[in-house]
This record gives sequence, structure tokens and C-alpha cells, in this order.
Amino acid sequence: MNIVEISEKFPTELDAVKYFEEIRWGEKPICAYCESTNLSKRGKDLRFKCYNCGKSTSVTVDTALHSTNMSLKKWMFAFSIVCDAKKGLSALQLQRNLNVSYPTALNMYHKMRNLMSIENDSIELEGIVEMDEMYVGGKPRKFNNGETNKPLFKTSIPELDERIDELKEVGIKFKRGKGNPAKSAENPKRGRGTSKIPVIGIVERNGDVVAQVSKHVTAKQLKDMVQKYVDTDDSVLISDEYRGYSRINEIIEHVKIDHQRLYSYKGINTNSIESFWAIIRRQIIGQHHQVSLKHLPKYVAEAVFKYNNRKEDDMFETLVINAMKTPKSDIIPNSL
Repeated sequence: MNIVEISEKFPTELDAVKYFEEIRWGEKPICAYCESTNLSKRGKDLRFKCYNCGKSTSVTVDTALHSTNMSLKKWMFAFSIVCDAKKGLSALQLQRNLNVSYPTALNMYHKMRNLMSIENDSIELEGIVEMDEMYVGGKPRKFNNGETNKPLFKTSIPELDERIDELKEVGIKFKRGKGNPAKSAENPKRGRGTSKIPVIGIVERNGDVVAQVSKHVTAKQLKDMVQKYVDTDDSVLISDEYRGYSRINEIIEHVKIDHQRLYSYKGINTNSIESFWAIIRRQIIGQHHQVSLKHLPKYVAEAVFKYNNRKEDDMFETLVINAMKTPKSDIIPNSL
């Protein structure tokens, strides 16, 4: 549901509240505390008073949106805007779209990511599945000579030095940056063997994907992940020749492709999982620029949720259902 449809179908806050009530309770409102149907008429604040327990109740009580100060109609706009952004969007962009403060936009976005992660644990993959890892973090600068340990630019350019001296005489000074971004450490590493954050993923060809952040990549961890998410009896796993995948042969048919020689051979490749990694990279580089280890699982969960729902136009409805059906105790607190 896009923002135009929301504006047309739910012109008032009352309309939005009734929609959330229908998702949570059906035709008749129920007290969120004692589950009694003996409620007063709706007050000006759109809440009910329960004649059974005497408490004031509303549709958001004991849900993922418990104690929210934001109108439900604005929450609907937030759900729609975030779901329409395939590669995510920044909290600053959400702030501008909703006309809220930055902390509020960030808080709302993290809550939505928590809602997205709810269904990610119930995924089961089968058929041809691909497994790989990506590493999140800074990467060494590549240079035009194909090497990473040589500067791209000359250390001295006489004509520019002369021009800088001329401008200094008339009071114009150029501030030198800290270090030279065109230089990097000797023998820089990329991917495995670095201090970057690994993300392990498994994708079903033309199907769903699962991905999780990990501090380390071990053979046991890879094997456990396959056993958890893949129907090992009716599936074939494709991976590269990383030695961590060696023990997977014990539980599933396993085919390796040597990326030192080629990336695809007669349909044996890891192109699907690489395509998913490209989405996450574009999300981080293009929208967020950088993410912390603390919040990275939430960003990965968002990418997984959108990828798995790419063929169905029900992401908005799924977020509303998850928001209403999930007790507040099951939601991970936001780190703000």
C-alpha cells in the first residue's frame, strides 16, 4: 500500500485506528489487559475504558507499538515509505518525509527493522541453494595500476605547487587533509582474514534467502546454519572452495566451484547469493554509508525481509500484522 492509497483509504486518524483494531481483534474491540469486551464508547483520545478492570486501553497496548507517541496514520506512512525503498533509506530521509525529529525517525526505523526480522527465522530452503559470506567494513583503495599498496597520484606536482604558492601570497590557504587517502597499508587484505564483520548467507535459487551476522566464520557454524535453514535431504548446496565448507559434505550434497579458476560452469555458480550481497552493499554504501556491529543485524534483517517479499506486494500488511500480533516483550529494545 503506497502513501496515496493510505491517504485515500484512511483520511483521519480514527480510520487508521479502526484498521489496526480490525487487524488485532477483528470486528469487536477487546480490552488489552483483561480481554473483556465490556468497553465504553471511544473517547476523544480514541481510547476505551474497560468496565471490567477499570483501565484505559487502546489497540497499541502490549504490542510492538506500545506507548508510542506517534499517530497510527503516521506509522502507516512510515511502513509504506520504508517498504517501497528496495535498498533502504536513511533515517534523515525518513525524518524529512514524516516531518519528525531525527531521533524519532531513527527510533521508528529500528522498530520497523525489528518487525521485519520476526518472520526471518521461519524460512526453509530447498532445491539448489548457494552459500557464501560477505564482509562489512572499510576496504583498501584500488589504484589504476591494479595494486593496492602504491599511491595513485604523484607525491609532487610542480605546477600545482607553484600555483599554491602564488595563492598563498594573496592570503588563500589550502588545508591539507589527514594522511593521504591514496595510500594504504602494505599487503592489505579483503574479505576473509580481515577484521571486518562477516555476514553468512544462504539463498535458494529463485527463492528466499537467510543471512546472519557473525563474529567469526567456522566450519561448525556453517554446518549448523545449513542444518537449521535447509532441507538437507532434497537439496544441493553450491559454495566456493573455502575450507570451512568441507564438513558440509556430511549432511548435504555439496558442489564446490573454484573462484580462482572461474565463477560459473554449466549453472554451477554462486551468482544468486552474490546478487543479494550487492543489494546490502548498495544499501550500506548508498544510504547509510557505514553501520556499526551493534546495529548491523537489523540492517541485514531488513534486506532479507525485502528480498523474500520481492514477489509479493504484502510487505506493508505484514508489518501491520507483526506490529499488532507481537507482544512488546518479544521486541528487542532499540539502542538509542
